[in-house]
Amino acid sequence: MPQVSLNGHVTDVHSLFLPGAGIATVGNFTIGGIAPLRVGDEISTHVLSTDPKVKHEKITIAAGSGSFSIGGKAVARLGDACGCGAKMAQGFATFSAGG
Repeated sequence: MPQVSLNGHVTDVHSLFLPGAGIATVGNFTIGGIAPLRVGDEISTHVLSTDPKVKHEKITIAAGSGSFSIGGKAVARLGDACGCGAKMAQGFATFSAGG
């Protein structure tokens, strides 16, 4: 089962775009003291490595666990997709979610 991604965890480098960081919106649940990321949470603005004027803005997490949700939204995990083609590249080592 993939590890759950948390607030501040970053995406991979994708299509020459540098990583962006997830911004959690859940306020009443933490894992290891940090809020988990969920489908619909925003990824910080990130730029094209060859031209920083080209940006991915207002991108959100597009995929998550099929079996674990918080507040009706699927929890994001290591390897889950974002709207710009990125995938979450970090997860919390001791907390995983299936499906």
